[in-house]
Formats: sequence, structure tokens, C-alpha cells
Amino acid sequence: MPKTADPSLLVDMLYPIQIGHGNPPADPSNAEYAWHLIAEGDSWFSLGGIPSTNLLADLRLPRWTQVFSVAQPGDTLKHMSDIAANPNLTRYVAQKNFAYAFDGLLLSAGGNDLIDAAARLILKTPAPGRDAADPSSYIDADALGTVLDDIVTQVGKIHALWNSQTSLSQGRPIFMHTYDYATPRDAPALFLGAARLAGPWIYPAFAHSGLPIGLQQRITDTLFDALADRLLSLDAASGKPQALANVHVVDTRHTLVRANPTEVGNSNDWLNEIHPNAGGYAKISARLAERVAQVLA
Repeated sequence: MPKTADPSLLVDMLYPIQIGHGNPPADPSNAEYAWHLIAEGDSWFSLGGIPSTNLLADLRLPRWTQVFSVAQPGDTLKHMSDIAANPNLTRYVAQKNFAYAFDGLLLSAGGNDLIDAAARLILKTPAPGRDAADPSSYIDADALGTVLDDIVTQVGKIHALWNSQTSLSQGRPIFMHTYDYATPRDAPALFLGAARLAGPWIYPAFAHSGLPIGLQQRITDTLFDALADRLLSLDAASGKPQALANVHVVDTRHTLVRANPTEVGNSNDWLNEIHPNAGGYAKISARLAERVAQVLA
């Protein structure tokens, strides 16, 4: 453990499989740390490809922090319903004799629900009577509303668990983030840079559409803006009816340099179609860390 104050300390990661092992035994409530966080979420918290990194790997905070991650390594497309139902989240947040007291919850969620629904959300021709130059004309508004409503419902379930009577973390903050703008392109997650692990995810929704690349990007941006708006409405300070107490949503749009739509691999700040590379994650991580430090200080 470092003995000097450092304004930017890399967090230590801990996983359920490590609890009770080592000398001294690994413990999510290790008193040597000033802050104790639990993290749960989609592939931005677990894996974007092999080898790869994630949003938590470069998280730096002003106080020595342990992050206990129940995000499953290897998840490349995890949905809100999976996240809300994760037994490890329930176990370590609110199950008697197993729960720990955490200073905050880091939650990465909603992006995969939107991405997985892309094929049914994106129309290859504009809706009848709509402007062909308007990107929203190519989005099934009702289907999008259903996806976003379900995301909000599942976040509500996690919020209720976090603040339940059996939770030892009641009233502590929950930190979420929006997603930056993915570029539809034939860039799957790869194993060792060669074999396809998963994806691409958005690119197939535009197959044989004949839509210009620029319009494809604007349609995709419109979807991610809709998701961001809905997530930001959950922020405790949003003033929206659906706002949740002690929820802090960091708007991370416009943080990354877009991928080149003609490149099929690592491009600018993106490792593949929907996952940032190490440099990209570091940029997002810095934005998230700034809010965490402000709230916990």
C-alpha cells in the first residue's frame, strides 16, 4: 500500500472468486482502503475482445479505492435484465450474512439492450410520410420506446435492491454513464486479433439498405442520444419524474474520437464497433472518476 497521498491512484480490482483467498484473505470491506465500490455492468465493465481492457481497468481516484466487480468477465453482450438478475449483485449487496457495506455502486448498463435491438429499431426506408433526410425517420419510435422503458424498469430494480432493508449500502450513490457514439462498421470483437468473438452488432442492421454512410451514422447517433436522454433523466438532479435518489449519470458523449467507418479493426478511440480501446476507455474512465470523486469527497 502506498503511504503518500496521490491525487490519481489506480483502483485495485477484486472479484468474487478471490474472496477469502490470499494472505491476508481478500475482503471487499478491507479496512486498508478509504473507499469501497461495487461494480456491475455490461461488456464495457468486463470485456470488449481478447486481449482487451475495460472501463474499470484505468479508473483512478484521489483516495485509495477497492472496486469489487461482479461484472462477469467474457460478457460481450449483457442486457439490463441479466444485470438486474445477477445473483452475485443480490448476494453481496443485500443478502443476509453475505452483504457488504459499499460507498457506491458503479453501473454500466443499457448500451447492449439498444445495440441488440438495432435490427428491429432501424428501418431501411423512411417511415411513410417522413423526411428521407431526417435520421429519426428511419427509427421505429414505438419499438425504441419499449426498449428504453425496459432499461428504466431494470435500473429501478437495481436501485430498489441497493436501497432495500437488507442492504448495507442504503442511501449511498449509484454512478452510471451514457455511451459515446459507435460507428456502424464491420468491426467485430476479436479473439487474439483474428477469430471473431462476437459482432458486428449495428452494421448488419444497415445491410442492403443503400443508405449513405453519413446517414447511417446520424441514425445511430439518434439512437444513442435517445438512450443518453433516458439515462440522464434518472439522475437525481435531473428534475424529471423518473429521477432516482442518489443516482448520478455521467454524460460521456463527445468524449471519444469516432472510428473511421471504412476501417474494420482498431480505429481512433475504438477497438471494434461498440467497444473503445484502452485509450478510449481511459478517456471515459476519467470522466466517470471525476464525478465519483466529487460525490464521495
